[in-house]
Amino acid sequence: MWHPIPEGEQRAKTARRVVGGSDESWQQVPAGTPRPGSSAAEERSVQPLAACAFQPPRAGCTAVVMASASSLGREYLSGSLASCTTAALFSPLECVKTRLQLQDMPGWRRIYARGFLHALQQIYRQDGLRLLWSHGFAGLVARDFFYSGMRTGMYPTVRGLIAPGRTPVDISLAEKILAGAVTGGLGAGLANPFDVVRVRMTAEGGVVGADGLLATGMRAGKPPRWGSSLACAADAARQEGVVQGLMVRGASASISRAALLTAAQLSSYDHAKVHLRAALGDGTLLHVAAAVISGFVATAACNPADVVKSRVMSARGGGGGGGGGGATGAGMVVEVWRREGVRGFYRGFLPAYARIGPTIFIQMPLAEVLRSALGVQAL
Repeated sequence: MWHPIPEGEQRAKTARRVVGGSDESWQQVPAGTPRPGSSAAEERSVQPLAACAFQPPRAGCTAVVMASASSLGREYLSGSLASCTTAALFSPLECVKTRLQLQDMPGWRRIYARGFLHALQQIYRQDGLRLLWSHGFAGLVARDFFYSGMRTGMYPTVRGLIAPGRTPVDISLAEKILAGAVTGGLGAGLANPFDVVRVRMTAEGGVVGADGLLATGMRAGKPPRWGSSLACAADAARQEGVVQGLMVRGASASISRAALLTAAQLSSYDHAKVHLRAALGDGTLLHVAAAVISGFVATAACNPADVVKSRVMSARGGGGGGGGGGATGAGMVVEVWRREGVRGFYRGFLPAYARIGPTIFIQMPLAEVLRSALGVQAL
C-alpha cells in the first residue's frame, strides 16, 4: 500500500517494494535507508522510483528502466528453465499423448488401440529408448523455452498490472484467471512455429528400414519426409509459407489451449497457495500441494483444445498424406464432434494428465526455487 508523505519530503524519499515469500507490500522510506539484514550489494539494487517520478529525467531513471528490464528477463528465464527441464524429462509422454490425439484423424492408421500404457510400451519396443525420447524432442524443448518463459515467468508481472498494488491474498480468482489467460495466449503465439514442428516430428518418427522406408510409427511403409526438426521447419516454410505454415498453422487452437491451460493452472496454483498457507506454511510442501491440485484442473480445462490443436497442426496435405491441408480450428471442432462426440475431445486425457500432472508437480516448485535464486518475487 502507498502511504502519502508531505510534499516537501518527496525528493528525499524512495519507493521500495518489500517481498517476503509471496507477501508483498509497498512503503515509503528515506532514501538510502538500509533494509534489515541486507548486504551492500543488495542495497545497490534498491531503485529510487519516487525520485524518478518527481525529478527531471536523468541517469538514475535510466538505471531504473535497465533494472526493470533485467528483472523481467530473470522472470522470463525462471519460467523457461523450469519448463525446459520438465519437457526433457517427460518427452516420451508428450509423444504418446500427441499420437493418440492424431491417430483418429482421416488419413492416419489406428495403431494404438489399447490406450496410453500399451502405446508407450509399443513405441518403446519398436523404436527403442533413444528414439522414444527423441520424437519431437527439439521442437518440444524449444517451444517450452519461449512458451513457458512468457506464460509462467511473466505471470506475477501481468497479475500485478491487472491488480496493481495488491498482494495475491487480495487479488480475486477471476483476476488471476485473466492474468493466466493473457500470459498463456501470448506465450503460445510466440512459440507456435516450434509447436508445429514438434507435432509433425512426433508423428513422423520411426525406424527407417534397409529399403529406405519407415518400418515403425504412424507412417510405417512410407518414406521419411524430414531428417531433422530444421528440415521440417524449412519444408513447411517452403511449401506453405512462413506465415501460413509455421506462424498461424493451428495458432487459434494453440492460443485457446494455452489460455485455458494457464488460466486454469496458475490461477488454481496461486489460489491454492493462498488457502493452504495457513495449514502448510510457506515452502516446498505448499508448492507441491498447490501443484497437484492445479495439474488436474489444468488438464481437464485444456484437453479439448489440445486435441483440436494437435490435429490442425498435423495437417499438411493430410496427416498421413491425404487431404486436410486447409484444416481450421473451428472446422476441426465440428469434425471431432461429428465423428466422435464429447469423447473425442478427451482423447489422450490419461497421457495428458500423466504428462501435465507430474510436470507441474516438478515444474512449479522448481520455478519457485529459480525465482528465489534469480532474485524475483514468488509466483
